[in-house]
Amino acid sequence: MKKVITGAAMLISGVIGFVGWFIACALTVQPGARSRVWGCLNGMEWIPVIVFTVLAVYGLLLALKGMKDE
Repeated sequence: MKKVITGAAMLISGVIGFVGWFIACALTVQPGARSRVWGCLNGMEWIPVIVFTVLAVYGLLLALKGMKDE
């Protein structure tokens, strides 16, 4: 049960961080300047997005493994 709870917490943290980072990046550009949210990320801003994505995927896999074991 610990793996399921830990995995779910990591999954939620990764998703919230991912979305939050995109919102923060989108607020730094002028309204209407970019047609896509992906275009708001410049240079080193991709690193936190990748970290949050890895955190969410690892949390999902850990939660699924924990459910499978029980």
